[in-house]
Amino acid sequence: MNPNPLQTLLLIWAAGGVLTRDGDNLHVEAPKGAIPPQLVDSLRVNKMELLAILPVRDSGITTVPKKEPTA
Repeated sequence: MNPNPLQTLLLIWAAGGVLTRDGDNLHVEAPKGAIPPQLVDSLRVNKMELLAILPVRDSGITTVPKKEPTA
């Protein structure tokens, strides 16, 4: 049985990982070997729900609106 989305998120954190959203993709940062294959499967199963609850990661790119020329 796969954990639900919240359980999946908590298991990632418990393993020392951080789960973020990058557009329509999930991104996991964790120590090497910390995320077992069963948890990776749970990420796949719960992907859509996790994308819905995670904020979009800031790319760090800032755009400045163009100024209209003044007459």
